[in-house]
Amino acid sequence: MDRRVRIVVVMTMLVVLGGLLMLGSEPEIDLTVDELMESPESHEDETFRIRGAIQGHSGDVANSTLILTGQNSTVMVDYSDIVLPTGATEGKTVSVRGTFSFTDNQWIMTAHEIKTGCPSKYEAEA
Repeated sequence: MDRRVRIVVVMTMLVVLGGLLMLGSEPEIDLTVDELMESPESHEDETFRIRGAIQGHSGDVANSTLILTGQNSTVMVDYSDIVLPTGATEGKTVSVRGTFSFTDNQWIMTAHEIKTGCPSKYEAEA
């Protein structure tokens, strides 16, 4: 094959692969507790990320739950399927990725991942 043909073939393959990667990755929703609770019905059974401060938690085996707070709202987080990070303490800002649903007459986020860190990491830049 001519060198130019090989370059064109390789470039075409890279463009096609890049396009497939872009199609396969959906942008993940990132909400605060207050934004979520403004219209919880619109996010029912969706998987996304929320951030808020830990108000309290129950770490016993039967009831592994957190209460995340925003400025005006709270949401219950069930973390029974994952290990709670050691830095997830009361007052700490965390980011929780999970599935949001209405269970037992309350809105609850079933956590798939909880990240702790500097609160500025979870705040939008001004």
